[in-house]
Amino acid sequence: MESKFKFLTKYSLKKKLKNKWFLIANIIIFIITIALVNIDSIITMFGGDFEKELKISIVDNVGYYDEIKDGLKGIESYLETKNLNIYKSNDIKKEKKKLKGTDNILLVINPNDKNVYNIEFITDSYVDKIKYQAIIASLNTTKQSIAFDLSGIDKEKMNQISKEVVVKRSFINKEKTEDEENTRTFLSVASIIIALPCFILIMYLIQMIGAEINEEKSTRGMEIIIGNVSVKTHFFSKILSSNLFVLLQGLLILLYGGVGIIIRKLTSSSSGISAVESVAASLDLSSVLNTIQNSGIINKLGYIIPLIIILLLLSFLAYSLVAGILASMTTNMENYQQLQTPLMIISLIGFYLIIISSMFPGSVFIKIASVIPLMSITLAPSLLLSGEIGVSMIIIAIILLMMLNYILIKYGIKIYKVGILNYSESDLWKKMFKAVKEK
Repeated sequence: MESKFKFLTKYSLKKKLKNKWFLIANIIIFIITIALVNIDSIITMFGGDFEKELKISIVDNVGYYDEIKDGLKGIESYLETKNLNIYKSNDIKKEKKKLKGTDNILLVINPNDKNVYNIEFITDSYVDKIKYQAIIASLNTTKQSIAFDLSGIDKEKMNQISKEVVVKRSFINKEKTEDEENTRTFLSVASIIIALPCFILIMYLIQMIGAEINEEKSTRGMEIIIGNVSVKTHFFSKILSSNLFVLLQGLLILLYGGVGIIIRKLTSSSSGISAVESVAASLDLSSVLNTIQNSGIINKLGYIIPLIIILLLLSFLAYSLVAGILASMTTNMENYQQLQTPLMIISLIGFYLIIISSMFPGSVFIKIASVIPLMSITLAPSLLLSGEIGVSMIIIAIILLMMLNYILIKYGIKIYKVGILNYSESDLWKKMFKAVKEK
């Protein structure tokens, strides 16, 4: 039995790996992954007005041109341009004519006794919302500064008013630290990013098991296979080969991402979109690593990571067991698509809950959902790293997954035995329930 099991597992795995579509799909995934990592460089390569000069003309009817200009210069990085030209003008009609067919901006500053000044924001067409909000915020900040000067408030007092409050973060629990708090937030966001590939791989696993089993049933090859090996051997060989294949695919995607990062590093001298460059510059990885190291959470990762890996493997096993059982009950891929929909919805619910979990801190419902099998893979790791749940909840999730897998194996094989050689949909459910009741 063991040799047949190994043979079927290797055969199924080799069949997937040697399939031309596996090669084609991975070439496409490789190209897309590298493209996503270097998307800003690719966009720039195709050309555009990324280096285009942005002109902001100011018609100043108040006398605060210099202050307003300095304020606008301070937000240059938010204006999606590397060449900002701010100049003063006295001819509104002339400046309006210059705006036609351009993305340039005309600001008309008019006096206002109650609010220092009013602004008329003039463009030829629609303007980007982020750019608009940045300019308005700059004008408001400048107006407040001028208002302080006009009020005659002492400079030192004005600085005290505008100065940010100094906050000292303290905890009653001496084991808690600010670095750990910041690290948990960072890791919870990172876990959401990791959850998406896991969700995709689970969907891939469900589809692959269903397609392979239905292919064998449709060609009547299943009768020959089951005539030479036991149902249990066939069932577990499909499960093992599919999980190995999906894990290998996951590792390949990580490898593709690493290649994309290396390419980005080698081509970092090339110009990119200013907004993307601003975000990248703000990510100080060394600072993040230092914060993680100082938080002391690295010591906890020694047992957190193994628990998450166990949770991941058990979840993949549970999904593949359910997929295999459902596939055995169907006679074609169309029927299987209908049966697998609830399974996908369950996984999707878990993914949505992880996205909205930050909006409902301390939610009992989300905490309970984090230990429910098939949902726990997406929810539990993020909630654990953000501090919403403890290690005990992960252990409960693992125990529940083990119980589910045990039930699926014990009764699933009975259903699989009846369904795998069944080519008729009539009385199928009766046969399944009868098989489950048999000892």
